[in-house]
Amino acid sequence: MKFKEVFLIAVLILAGLVLFQFKTGKWDLDDMDWNWGDDSGFLVGREYAVEETRTIEAPLPPAIEIANGRGWVEVRGADQTDVRLTFKKVVWRRNEEEAKDIAGRIKYELTAAADKLTLKTNRDEFRRKNFETGFVLTVPRAMTVHITNGYGVVRVDGVKEATVANRHGELYATNVDGPCTLETSYDDLEVQSVKGECRLVNSHADVRAVSVTGDLRIETSYARIRVEDAGGKADLRGSHVDIDAKRVAGAVAVETSYEKVSLTDVGPAVVIGNNMAVYAQKVRGDLEVRTSYEKVVARDIQGNFVVDAHNAAVEAAGVAGSEISVTTSYESVLLSDFSAALKVVCRNGGVTLRPLDLKHGMDVANEYGTIDLFWPSGDVARLEARTRGGSVSWGLSEKPDVDTTNGEALVKAFTASAGAPLITLSTTYDDIRIKEGARRF
Repeated sequence: MKFKEVFLIAVLILAGLVLFQFKTGKWDLDDMDWNWGDDSGFLVGREYAVEETRTIEAPLPPAIEIANGRGWVEVRGADQTDVRLTFKKVVWRRNEEEAKDIAGRIKYELTAAADKLTLKTNRDEFRRKNFETGFVLTVPRAMTVHITNGYGVVRVDGVKEATVANRHGELYATNVDGPCTLETSYDDLEVQSVKGECRLVNSHADVRAVSVTGDLRIETSYARIRVEDAGGKADLRGSHVDIDAKRVAGAVAVETSYEKVSLTDVGPAVVIGNNMAVYAQKVRGDLEVRTSYEKVVARDIQGNFVVDAHNAAVEAAGVAGSEISVTTSYESVLLSDFSAALKVVCRNGGVTLRPLDLKHGMDVANEYGTIDLFWPSGDVARLEARTRGGSVSWGLSEKPDVDTTNGEALVKAFTASAGAPLITLSTTYDDIRIKEGARRF
């Protein structure tokens, strides 16, 4: 490799690193002190920290709004009528004297109106912003909290409602009596024990929601979503997101790609995406899945089951709904323990069916793949099974009405049972096998 090529690769890697640092908030042009340095040319500095405290007496408005720059915010609700405030400042400068001077000029501003208290800093007055500020507050539990923060941790606990917009940083909200709207990026977002609706937005980091009473909406990317014990609906979306939802009382809507989706004990569910495996167990209603290149596995589906997939194996057991529809290719289909009207379209993959009974019709169309039907012992249904380039194997004790091979293998059975359901099986260049199944009681 030539020197110019090596140099270009190194520049591209360095540029990517720099872009990542700025994107994630680890570096900030506003916060860089370009004048630091000693005689050796290396950056040097001292840290200085100081805090102020204050009590804001009742009567208070119903809400508090906090606007902070780089730093952190913590708000805790308590059984009290006043607001207790701690304002913290951390400054980095070349020497302690200069740091103390800057710390003395960093202030917060408090504005009281009939509808809210407002807290903000004078950060924008400084050209060089090599400092962080933090608000730590204890407020009455009945207060509504609105927070805007950049590049730091935000924690909210025990308040009436919470709205938080955090540019980059960890975000936690617990024991909130009403709705929550929370947003951050590049760090984890977690909520627990929220009694209202909850909307959570993140990117490039995980989201976890536990014990949310109201409807839940989550968006993130290149990360994971974990949901447990949701009392309403759950709308879970993102790109390259691994999703795991357990014990959701309402309907679940999922849209993602390239990662696994796992649903356990949820309401009716719709899962849409591509290149994602789907595992669903105990769905209290219909389950609809659209995916590709990864398997779909379902157990104990109490409603209808619909799969529209490409290059994906489909396996389901215990579908209690009245309809099953599966479309896929290049992988196998295995359906067992069901009593439903069935439609299967497959190509280049085997189809295996183990129904509980034959009370409903079946229409199975395959190409370049086998079909295996385990016929429940004693059941009667009209059958038409045909294959071009393969054979039809009849394994029941009753003789079929038609059994011919003339360029196409064809078997018909129970044709005289006019009121019985119709089962049609067809494939090409492979076999159809009808076998005696277990007797159902």
